Amino acid sequence: MTDSETQSLSIDLKEAYDIINQSNLVIFKWTLSEEIPTDFVSDSISIFGYEPKDFYTGELKDYWEFVYAEDRERVKSELYHARMHGKSNYHNQYRVICKTGEIRWVEEWVLHERSNNGNLINEKGIIRDITESVIVSEKLKESEARYKELFENASALIFTFDSKGILTTYNHSFADMLSLPYNRKGMVIDDYLSLDTKTQLKGKRFFEYCLAQIDSRVEVKFVDSKGTEIYVELNNRIIYHHGKLSELQSVGNDVSDKKMAEEKIRYLTEHDPLTGLNNRLFFDEKLSELEKNDEKNVCIIMGDVNGLKMVNDAFGHKTGDQMLAAIAKVLKEIFTSPTDTISRLSGDEFAIITHAHDISKLIDEIQAACQKLTQFPFVVDISLGYAVRKKVTQSLDSVFREADHLMYRNKLRRSKRIKLGMIDSLKNQLEVKSVETSRHSQRMGKIAQGFGNFIKLNDALMEELLLAVSVHDIGMVSVDKKIIDKKGNLSMAEYKEVMKHSEIGYHLLIATPSLAGVGEDVLSHHENYDGSGYPQGLKALEIPYISRIIAVIDSFETLTGNKSYRTAINSEEALVELMHYRGIKYDPVILDDFVAYIRYAEKNKGNGN
Repeated sequence: MTDSETQSLSIDLKEAYDIINQSNLVIFKWTLSEEIPTDFVSDSISIFGYEPKDFYTGELKDYWEFVYAEDRERVKSELYHARMHGKSNYHNQYRVICKTGEIRWVEEWVLHERSNNGNLINEKGIIRDITESVIVSEKLKESEARYKELFENASALIFTFDSKGILTTYNHSFADMLSLPYNRKGMVIDDYLSLDTKTQLKGKRFFEYCLAQIDSRVEVKFVDSKGTEIYVELNNRIIYHHGKLSELQSVGNDVSDKKMAEEKIRYLTEHDPLTGLNNRLFFDEKLSELEKNDEKNVCIIMGDVNGLKMVNDAFGHKTGDQMLAAIAKVLKEIFTSPTDTISRLSGDEFAIITHAHDISKLIDEIQAACQKLTQFPFVVDISLGYAVRKKVTQSLDSVFREADHLMYRNKLRRSKRIKLGMIDSLKNQLEVKSVETSRHSQRMGKIAQGFGNFIKLNDALMEELLLAVSVHDIGMVSVDKKIIDKKGNLSMAEYKEVMKHSEIGYHLLIATPSLAGVGEDVLSHHENYDGSGYPQGLKALEIPYISRIIAVIDSFETLTGNKSYRTAINSEEALVELMHYRGIKYDPVILDDFVAYIRYAEKNKGNGN
């Protein structure tokens, strides 16, 4: 090598050395001598606050004093291991102590210079200050640990999956939702989708479906390992690896409770809570839909339950509700086509939209099925009418009105017969409930016939009296049998229940056209002449004439007939009892005539009169 080349190399080395001294790199050369263990250290050691001489003869002649105490034994052990095993280089990271006492991290690269026979001669190395990168790394690790903890324990459902649907990660909430063990590998998200959601995907994989809706929320239904369906609302984002789309991350919440609440609200909006049938709102919307589709052969059947008010008055609304529910069940068993719509439009009114053809036969089936509902003490009956849309030019509203008109026409034809039949059913029910009450009315009828003839009632009044007497206690059908059969005195609450029978009887009778005329008579037969009676507190001539007659006959029969709660007395004793209340409970004129009649009848009993 020429002098000029040597000089040039020397300059290059000096420049390199200057660069090193301006950096965070420190060059070391160590010997194996205990006298001078550090043979060389670059001036850049000043970044730690020291000078080279500190390592030659000073306090750091023992290099291990430079190494942080907690790392010292580890670094020694690793270095000696590298020496023993003949390694040519060695790499490590550890902490050092600065002149100021500050602790900093260094990265060390060491070359082992060996003789031809492999013996170690010296060690050359570079240490680099990596404190800042270690701090960043520690913060990153801490951040990753915090993220992992948040990920695993978040209440939100978090999972990632690849293009094949394979779950790559998922948190505890997701595992709990699907009743899965945590960290199971190889599971496919598509396997946990409900049949409804798979249908919604239209043959696509779940990955493709979510990818197409990255900017919008996705609502899906999962099925857990126990078969329970769970509604989940998801937001998805794309995860890129090396610039390429790799996975999707989904973050969501279990919205099953919300969905159930929405469905319940929707159900209540469209259905009648008593019968489970569709309601008037749904019926009207269905008609509008069919109108828009211009569908022909749409049939509307209208139905109205006969005697519902009578049932409610006589047996209570609970029985009335049970009857409506039973009729609804009949309709659901007959109209089973998916295109049939059965609705309850109002209290006693039903409507069916159907495409069936033999409507007359279906109506006969409805009537027959209703009459077979034997769980009620009366015949269940419904009046029906129907109309069919034969041309698309005919509005469904006009079809509805035609069906409604025919239903009401049939109701008028059937109503009188049905209601009379219901009254007979109620009378039979009362007779079964209380034979004593039935016999009481029969005996009153005989007394009324004789008294009416005695005071020369005209035919109209006689007919009214006998009819009113026959049904005057019809309202007792609603009174609890335990109260009717009670031996001793009634409590105030029980007596109030009994007092209701005149009003209930009134409502039953006025609902029946042929019996409406005696409704007022039955309502007022417990009014007193002085105004102390019930239910309206009428007095004197405010009380219907027939009611005043019934009051006297009712009391007389009660006193002279054997009752479970009292022993009968003879006619004369009964008349004396009645006279105590002349002008108080009873009309004086009617009572005087009645006393005269009874005494006349008793006197002529043996004469065949």
